[in-house]
Amino acid sequence: MKLTAIALLFSILPWASFAGPWFKKSNFGGDARHRASAFSIGNHGYLGLGHINAAGNVDYEDFWKYDPASDCWTQIANFPNGKCFHAAAFVIGNKGYVGTGRLENGTYTKKFYAYDPLTNAWTPVADFPGSARRGAVGFAINGRGYVGTGQSGSGYTNDFYEYNPATDSWVPKAVFPGSPRTSAVAFAIDYYGYVGTGNTNGGSINDFYRYDPSTNQWTVRAQVGPTNRQEAAAFALNGFGYIGTGDDFSSGNNFGDFWEYDPTSNVWTQIADFSGTARRYLVGVTIGSRAYVGTGTNGTNFNDFWMFDKSLGLMALQTEKSPPVIFPNPVSEILKVDFTKIPEGVDVQKLNYRLIDIAGRARLSGDLSGIQSSINVQALQNGYYVLVLEYDGERFFTTKIVKE
Repeated sequence: MKLTAIALLFSILPWASFAGPWFKKSNFGGDARHRASAFSIGNHGYLGLGHINAAGNVDYEDFWKYDPASDCWTQIANFPNGKCFHAAAFVIGNKGYVGTGRLENGTYTKKFYAYDPLTNAWTPVADFPGSARRGAVGFAINGRGYVGTGQSGSGYTNDFYEYNPATDSWVPKAVFPGSPRTSAVAFAIDYYGYVGTGNTNGGSINDFYRYDPSTNQWTVRAQVGPTNRQEAAAFALNGFGYIGTGDDFSSGNNFGDFWEYDPTSNVWTQIADFSGTARRYLVGVTIGSRAYVGTGTNGTNFNDFWMFDKSLGLMALQTEKSPPVIFPNPVSEILKVDFTKIPEGVDVQKLNYRLIDIAGRARLSGDLSGIQSSINVQALQNGYYVLVLEYDGERFFTTKIVKE
């Protein structure tokens, strides 16, 4: 009975399936879709809008909140401008701003709204001052929001505007120096914004630019890998930028590769491919010390959702190659945990453990000190337990322990 219970416990413990630095999480709470919009406030992510067009157009106005701690989705207030897709988003302080996009009736919009998670309410703010459009990019730096590029009724654009929440006003900024485009990507690192890739009148492109709001100037930076792409995903995490997936032309060859950008050296490095199906119009959002991507299409719309964590991926890969030595087992007093190696870049202060009984209750928990750690189990009742090793709260290794 106890062995059966411990086997069942292994099967139901929360677990993000591992594939490189990508970890599968709970599917997005709404319908599968693409051209959605996403942002994060505090410890939660927010994802909504978008559409499907594989078998007749279906547009969406719903928004959902994601809680990484519980890996759960909760539907929040609908977007007040109605069904909309390909809208831009950015965050200033404790509010998310979403606007522009294409409405259900086929027209483009200039409307912008601020979302307050404390009241679960959307409030209209000043309209975007440029032409109504979809496929624009958005980012925020030092309390100001920036939106530009995209497709308007008259074609592709490269104008840019800055939003000031204190005055609820927009002002024009230096025009994006690359070709007018739609379906580009953007992120911010420190006090700079970065914009690149996308669809121009000549097709997809892999150029990349940095914007300095203090001088209102754009600077050419290194191209994003060797492949032109549009409709990609992007996010910034721990001082690096990431761009990946997308396709080479509309409904063309879908990509699954990902690239990491070092702003100090101005160098792109290819990293592990995205572990989901290759696709375009994947959204990316950073929540705390991790990034998340999901939804998108390759002709089939998706609602899967993935977490990106380089350090957790390194720990999972290392223990898969060379599992830690756990001894003695059975144990009566002190359980030893010896890692053969802790990969470079992993913060050992984020390594922790839990000992869980056959009822699924954590009986002991604490920090792991590094290569060698000791766990005092004398206070535990005799029986079967599961030792769970975690990095920053996410499991990367489990094993059965017998206390006698």
